[in-house]
Amino acid sequence: MAEHPDSTIVEDHRLLNESLGLVAPQSSELIAAFYDKLFADYPGVREMFPADMDPQREKLLKAIIALVTNYDRPDQLGPALTSMGRNHSRYGAQPAHFDAVGATLLATLRSFAGEAWTPEYEGAWTRAYTAAAGAMMAAADQATAN
Repeated sequence: MAEHPDSTIVEDHRLLNESLGLVAPQSSELIAAFYDKLFADYPGVREMFPADMDPQREKLLKAIIALVTNYDRPDQLGPALTSMGRNHSRYGAQPAHFDAVGATLLATLRSFAGEAWTPEYEGAWTRAYTAAAGAMMAAADQATAN
């Protein structure tokens, strides 16, 4: 995971928790809407997912919660991101797929938070997702090289 100045990590961690709290009551609907939007906007990625999406939805929700919960503890977050990156390489995930997921995740969070969404939340989520996706892609690259 990329290093940020400590004050940025602390503030982003606060913003991530705060903004996740805004949408937490609708987490199941948010995750379903995320996948609906992802598959509508990027239909080519649908084949990378199982027919039964319930377990996948649960995995994504847990991953988002883990990212937010452990954002200020890279020692806790790093191994999980490495493992997810290796797994994603087996599914054929490419950098463009990570971009699509990031754009879709932000759009979905923004939509569910509504008027409560702020530029500060947007920035924190962008930084968090960019760092997480970067760590996952690096692990995927390393897995592919071996």
